[in-house]
Parts: sequence; C-alpha cells; structure tokens
Amino acid sequence: MKTESFDAIIVGSGVAGGAAARELCQAGLRVLMLESGGPALYPGNQQQSFSNAANYPVQTRCYAFHANTSSYFINDVENPYRTNANAPFSWIRARAVGGRSLLWAGHCHRMGDLDFTAASQDGIGEDWPIRYREMAPFYDEAECLLQVSDARNEPYSAEVRNLIMAARLQKAGNQGLKFVPARISDDRLRLQMPCIHCGSTSEACVHPVTSRDSALAAAFSTGFLTLWPGAQVHTVSVDSRGKAAGVVGFQMTTGNIFEVQARLVFLCASTLESTRILLHSTSSQFPDGLGNSSGVLGHYLMDHVSGIIVTAVFKSEGDLLPENHRAGMFYIPRWQNLYGARSHSYLRGYGYQGFIIRADHDLLPCGRTNKRSILQKASDGDNRPTVRMVAFGEMLPRKENHVKLDKSTTDHLGVPALKITCRHGENEFAMASDMASSAIRYLEAAGGQITEVQNVPWEPGRAIHEAGTCRMGNDPRTSVLNRFNQCHEVANLFVTDASCFPSIGTQNPALTITALTMRACRYAIHQFRRGAL
Repeated sequence: MKTESFDAIIVGSGVAGGAAARELCQAGLRVLMLESGGPALYPGNQQQSFSNAANYPVQTRCYAFHANTSSYFINDVENPYRTNANAPFSWIRARAVGGRSLLWAGHCHRMGDLDFTAASQDGIGEDWPIRYREMAPFYDEAECLLQVSDARNEPYSAEVRNLIMAARLQKAGNQGLKFVPARISDDRLRLQMPCIHCGSTSEACVHPVTSRDSALAAAFSTGFLTLWPGAQVHTVSVDSRGKAAGVVGFQMTTGNIFEVQARLVFLCASTLESTRILLHSTSSQFPDGLGNSSGVLGHYLMDHVSGIIVTAVFKSEGDLLPENHRAGMFYIPRWQNLYGARSHSYLRGYGYQGFIIRADHDLLPCGRTNKRSILQKASDGDNRPTVRMVAFGEMLPRKENHVKLDKSTTDHLGVPALKITCRHGENEFAMASDMASSAIRYLEAAGGQITEVQNVPWEPGRAIHEAGTCRMGNDPRTSVLNRFNQCHEVANLFVTDASCFPSIGTQNPALTITALTMRACRYAIHQFRRGAL
C-alpha cells in the first residue's frame, strides 16, 4: 500500500477540481489531484476505433458521445448502477483528465436571490445559506476563468435582436418576457481544434473552456500540483479525532490499493460520485456515511426538467436576421412565479435557450449552425429561417429522490454501486406542459409556423445537470455542509461540486460550481494558514 502526504487532496479534475487546484496551488499548498480517468486527447487527434456501443448503453444518450469522444466516457458494463424499473435515470459520466468540462456546451448564467431563497418563497426544501451579494465577486472571477462572453455567433446588436423578437413574442400577451444574450464560455485559443460536438473547426462553433487547458494548466505552472490519473477513490479516511486523514482508492491499471494523507480534502468528483464516496466512508463515528449524522446525505437529488424543444419556421429572414449575417443565440430567463407570486399551476419555473437559424444553415449537435450546400437547399424545398426554443426547468428538491449504496451490485473493482431513485413529480410534469404550450404560443405570435414539438420531458439525469445529495445549509440537522462548502462534522473536508446545491434553479450549473469552489478555497486557505484545520 502506497502512503504519501500532501497539504491538500482534490478528488476529480472537472470544473470544480480544476478551480480548486488553481486556487490552492497559487496559495502555495502542495496539492495532489486524483482522477479516475486517464489523459484525454482532442477529438480528431485520437487514433482509435469504436465499435462496441453495447458497453455504453447510458453514455450514448449524451449529445457529445461519438467515436472520437468515447474514451472520455465511463464503461457502463464495468461501472453499473441500479434504478427502479419505473424510474429511469441516465447517469452520464466522464472519466478523463478534465472530466465533463471536456464535453459541456458552455452555457453560463448566474443564479440569484430568486434561486437562493426559493424555499422561503414556497416552503419547499431549504434556502441556500448564501446570497447573491456574497457570490457576485466570485461570479466575476469565475467568468474570467471560463472566458464567458456573449456568444460569438451573435452577429449584430443583442439589443436590436431582442427588441425585434420581444416585440413579436409579447403579442402573446406576456409583457414580462425578457431576452438576454446567451452567455457562453468560449476559449478562442482552441479555434484550431475540432469542435467536440460536430468535428468542425469553424469559427461559428464555440469551444468552451476545459478544466484541463485553463485551471489545471495554471495550477501546474506553480509547480505545486501532482496529478495521479487512473486513481479511483472510494473512501475518505478519518483519524481518531474525527478529522479527514486522507483518501483510499484503487489504481485502475493495476488494481492495487493506494492511501494518501493530507490536511485538507476536497471532493469534486461530480454530484453522485462525491456522495458515493461519502456513503462508503463509514466508521464507528459515522456508521451511515461520513458527515451524515443528519441523515440528509444522499437525499434531495435533482436534475433540470429538460427535453422540451419547440421549433418554428418564419416566412422571411428580414424580420429576424439582417442580410448577410449568421444565426444567433438568445436566452429567456425565468419569468414565472417570481418572488412568491403564484401565477402558474406549478411552483418555480423555467427558462429557454434559443437559436435563430438562417435558412441556408443547419443546426449542428453542438447547437451551432453550419452552411448547407446548394444541393441540400434545393432538396429541402423550403429555405425559411428557423427559431428553436429549448427549455430547462427547476426540479423541486424532494427527500424521496435519493441515492444509496447497493452492496449487491459492485463495479469492476468491487466497490458498491449506487441505487438511484429519482422521479419527476406532478410539479415537473405540469411545468413541462407549460414549457411546450408557451413556446408554441410565443413562436406563433411572432409569426412562426410550428414544425416540431417535443413535449415529453426526458428522464432525470439526461440534462447532465444533476445536483443535490450533499447539500449546504446553516443547520447541521438538515444539511451536510456549511455556507463555505465545509462539512459540518469534519472541518477539513470540503465538497464543491453540484452535490452541495440545496435547489437547482434553472441555470446551467458549471458557472455556479466554479464560483462556489473559488469561495470555498479562499476560506479553506485562510483557515489552513491560521492552523484551524
């Protein structure tokens, strides 16, 4: 058994792990990062063949899964999990240096006090123990790290486009509907690399910042980061004082056990993997999982209500897109049930990610557009511009949506798998119905002709925004972590991936995960230097 010691251990190398490594290393701490996957190559640079889709029955449901990215994903056969027969859950998992930051679409919108105080407004769940004014400076820094800006394929003034579209959509009678530019993580230094979703090197594609190429690169430049790829952690070890002593796991290539020690432990392995590690970390002091005296660990699993997509065509491009301009993207933030006002048949709400597509372009899997050939256009027989609205809604936090260890099912290394119990409730189905009907109503009012409607929500997990199960809060009786993502019962243990979310909001989670991680690291560094940890 290999035993080494560091100032800090980080489990996971995605957006949370990368941000943690950057913060801790730049503060001068000796950091070990443990990643269960191996080094990842860019799409188009991989020399591999992919033929056995049977090993990836869940992962193939991800929009970014194809032959060139298959090595990023987990093998479902070797790494099973269980669900109830009537409650499917698609757990999309990446195992590669950079984690799911290698696969994301880059949408970055901030959460606000509407989201952080949702429980106070409708009595469901618990409020976040933070407010927007505390998060704002960390959002600023996170946006710099992720290189967030208005989508580069916004061809003309967002204000002009928004006025055009808003005026048309508000004919449907909703004066509160607002448009904002799509905010996208876009690493322009990666333009020479093929788009991970469509394989194109077109400037129309956005190349979201990856943990590997930004935060991890910055951490490595300090000389304080050590990376162990192929290292699967299964337990956080605890000393006689009840503090985290380090972690124990398997070296994937050999199956050998390793143990490493540190004064700080950061779990950033993704929502369900971090919770799986904590549930597996039992002892006489924590028989139900590390830091789980509250019994909350594993509960309140959420994912966005997704899969509702409505597409319409318009008679001419003139009213939507100025001549000789590319297509555009826009975002419609939540407008339902604001600050306690109950204006719909469901609680909370949803927003739309929107795409305006030129008549001579196709929408690619990455959400960008690509010019069609003359032959394609001729065969279409219809060269009208298209608007597509994709909805993401808030799933309520409910205790019955949970995960637990299933010792009768193990992965290929013998570690107990998770049993995931997660269902959409009446609130989510009512919301999904309104997502579809509202999009149809607004697009028709704007002069569009509906061509496609997907009105059945995907199963939970499919949005790849899973959150909860290790939530933060002020009360140790109802939460696992405090307002700095620090375990209430284990002071030198921090969890900063989306498992910490008390509620999920409507926004894509990566930006908030990054900001929370930065905030938690600054607090941990301060406590570390004063000897409190």
